[in-house]
Amino acid sequence: MRTTDEKCLHFVLRHYQKNKLDTQKALKAFKEKYQITEQERKSFRLWWILPGMAAAILVAVLIYPRFRENGAWKEVTAYSHPVDYMLPDSSSITLFPHSSVRFHAKDYRKSSRKVHMEGKVAFSVKHDNAHPFTVEGKLSQVRVLGTVFTVDESRADTAIVQVTSGKVQFSAIGQPDVVILTGGMAAQVTEEQPDVQVIKERKAGSFIFDNAPLPKVLEELSRYYKVKLSASNENKRLTASFKNKSLDEIIRFIEKVLNVKIEKVKQ
Repeated sequence: MRTTDEKCLHFVLRHYQKNKLDTQKALKAFKEKYQITEQERKSFRLWWILPGMAAAILVAVLIYPRFRENGAWKEVTAYSHPVDYMLPDSSSITLFPHSSVRFHAKDYRKSSRKVHMEGKVAFSVKHDNAHPFTVEGKLSQVRVLGTVFTVDESRADTAIVQVTSGKVQFSAIGQPDVVILTGGMAAQVTEEQPDVQVIKERKAGSFIFDNAPLPKVLEELSRYYKVKLSASNENKRLTASFKNKSLDEIIRFIEKVLNVKIEKVKQ
């Protein structure tokens, strides 16, 4: 069965003669013959337009993130695509699909850099000794000064933290025990076993430093190689990675790059 628009077109074409047919008059006659009102035509077209509009809105909702403010709280949600977001202190995060973060904007800027999350989120935290950075999920809590890591709570009963560089404190919500994780390490907690379980140790002799303060670098190297290291100027920062290097090679590299003198004393 032909649609109303098709009937209109067929009628006009069948009666059309060059310079003889008044199309407006013919169309008016056609509407009178078939008792078609403007309201019917508008309603008919609206039924075709509405599904398209609904589909477009649905696609927009699924693809684009949601930025919502509820009083002093700000929330960012990723749907079917990852979302990159910059926090007020210039720390950057990546929300994996079906994940969200929220933070108290006023407190975040003034006193506490605390973020609540759901799902899976990667963090690259700007260093700030005076304001530690805390991530709190449903099962776990991570506390850092400045580092790169990922918190995965996409499974309802498990929280996993993977540290790319730097150092974090990892614990289960409501539990006093804290485990220190450094670059290359991963650990998890579950609802059934809230004690932190280290599931990936750092490779021997492997170090990753991302804009790390020199005192922290020397502290980590000292602990691993069982020596006491100090520098002539510790007001420096280091970004470097070392794998299967001797301590002397690492010291020479740091001295050259940062233009400092490092002293080593065996413990």
